[in-house]
Amino acid sequence: MPEYRVLRIEEQMYGCEELPAGQPVLCDVVLEGTDGACCTLPCPDKELTRLDIDEGSRVHLLPDGTLQKISEELL
Repeated sequence: MPEYRVLRIEEQMYGCEELPAGQPVLCDVVLEGTDGACCTLPCPDKELTRLDIDEGSRVHLLPDGTLQKISEELL
């Protein structure tokens, strides 16, 4: 399973527009792979909080496009 380090987490900009009802606040998560390649993916802010994922966290990118934090004990 690919391993990444979270470089940056930035809340997506919505300007003066309100989010549609029921739409979650999304963050752009910038990931750096072990090969140095970077990618950016959207992730709900509440999910990042629930998983305790912050900048500097080590994560796996699952096949369904979601993130899984790697336990500090495993590093």
